[in-house]
Amino acid sequence: MRLSLGIRGLLLAVNAFALLVPIAAIVLLRIFDDQLIRRTEAQLIGESVLIAEAWREAWLREQAIDPAHAPRWLPPEAADQRYFPIEPSLRLDQGVLPPTPDADPGGAFAVRDGPAWRAGRTMEPVLRRAVRMNLSSARVLDAQGCVVASSGEQLGACLGELAEVRDALAGRYAAVLRERISDEPTPGVESISRRGRVRVYTALPVLADGAVIGVVRMSRTAIDPAKALWFDRRRLLAVLFGCALLTAGLSLFLSRTLSRPLRAITRGARDLARGEGRLPVQLPGLAPEELREVSGALDQMIAQLSDRAEYISEFATTVSHELKTPITAIRGAAELLSQQWREMSAEERARFLANIEQDAERMERLVARLLHLARIQSAPEFAQEVALGPFLAGLAETYGANLHVTLANPGASLRIHPEHLLTALRNLLDNAFRHGAGKPVELDAFEHGGRAVFRVRDRGPGISEGNRERIFQRFFTTERDRGGTGLGLVIARAVATTRGGDLRFETSAEGTCFELVL
Repeated sequence: MRLSLGIRGLLLAVNAFALLVPIAAIVLLRIFDDQLIRRTEAQLIGESVLIAEAWREAWLREQAIDPAHAPRWLPPEAADQRYFPIEPSLRLDQGVLPPTPDADPGGAFAVRDGPAWRAGRTMEPVLRRAVRMNLSSARVLDAQGCVVASSGEQLGACLGELAEVRDALAGRYAAVLRERISDEPTPGVESISRRGRVRVYTALPVLADGAVIGVVRMSRTAIDPAKALWFDRRRLLAVLFGCALLTAGLSLFLSRTLSRPLRAITRGARDLARGEGRLPVQLPGLAPEELREVSGALDQMIAQLSDRAEYISEFATTVSHELKTPITAIRGAAELLSQQWREMSAEERARFLANIEQDAERMERLVARLLHLARIQSAPEFAQEVALGPFLAGLAETYGANLHVTLANPGASLRIHPEHLLTALRNLLDNAFRHGAGKPVELDAFEHGGRAVFRVRDRGPGISEGNRERIFQRFFTTERDRGGTGLGLVIARAVATTRGGDLRFETSAEGTCFELVL
């Protein structure tokens, strides 16, 4: 498994998680609070339906109507329905109304009598007993909105101005939230009494033949979230423990995701410092992209340093071998001259001195070429725009009529170190003229695939089969006796490879073509 997320993405994800947890907790607590309110409302709806049906039957009996032949009691819109459930709908965002104002009991009736009052008297003992167990306050109101039965106070009070009662008198179920005011101290979470600051009020119309004959108004304090959580504390503690484990796991995951790759990179760097950095740094699958880039750069550096060390070792061995021959010749000639100077003739002395001078010049050329190769391969390349038209024209003037130059685009230019380009092309041209059997040499320059291509072709006998695999080896030359160093093609290829290009060739009996791609 490989993680493609970067360090910034990991930190953003962790911070987003840390930010979302309290936001989610607030949202869930609000949803939980709404659920508790609707749960209280559902309880009141169920109790209201039972009280309404009991009071309606008592009202029918007071009217001398047989309940078995009772008039239609469902609302008109539910006439054809088998079931007519009332769903809880209260939410905190609907707003909380002020507490119920005090009403003046008895003002609407001089004599508290009539079917509604008599039915209420039969219900009141039941309501007063029930409130001691369900803690729900119940009021039965007549068609004018006045209380005819109560589980507590307000008997005879007219509540028709209240919003929920007004809707119920119009034949619609209504429920509201009101502030709860209590002079008693807040009970503990373990108490049966509720601690909430919001009270749920429901108003259910009682119908007969489509007309409202009364209203059942119920109320109870909504369940407090703290009390509900106290009752579910074991499950809550299990959830909190799970969240703590999740947070700890996420922290451990993040720390391991960052620390394990860093430790692997550190080990690789230490191995490199001890000279043991040969193998690529192995990162775990879960590693940020930035650390993978660092690891890749370290692997590249290890490979480059290893290649450079091998190159230096091979280079030193080859150079010592190449320099050993002229140094040995110079030492031998110098010893002979020092020991037998008087016995030598003037011609012999001149010959030995000429050999010393020839070997010294070879060493000078060899050292100069090696320094040039080292600068090309090691030093940062200075680059500038080189206009190829005037540049190739200068080469044509240097080599004369035997060099045929063709430039596909006279206005073309190349960003390169001018000396490096000149060195590479002159090495190829010198090589072509030496092996071209005196025939003209062609230099074609054109652009291909976004790169500059220089093609040098001679008409010589071609490169022998045995030498084709060796022509790019350092110090390989077939003209050592004529001053060849075996570094010309190596330098030309180094110019190409340091720019991401290449030097390749094709050879046959009709000639050889070198292609320098920059």
